[in-house]
Amino acid sequence: MKPLTPALRKEAVTSLEQYCAENFDEPVGNLAIEALFDFMAAEIGPLFYNQGVKDAQAHIQGTLTDLDQDIYQEPFTYWRRKR
Repeated sequence: MKPLTPALRKEAVTSLEQYCAENFDEPVGNLAIEALFDFMAAEIGPLFYNQGVKDAQAHIQGTLTDLDQDIYQEPFTYWRRKR
């Protein structure tokens, strides 16, 4: 899994910081929030990543299954069309 860009990481940490501020009674410091984010990304992130890969594989497999129906060309139709 590729690491997030610094801008995306900052946005994610900011979102987590806002969530903590709105849902916890005690303030959570920025250092703690960044540590929590790093833990979640390392420990839980692969679950979401792997599910995304499985979903993409299923979608592609479905597309490939339908491909023969979508692009199949009936052979030997010249004489049938000529009539």
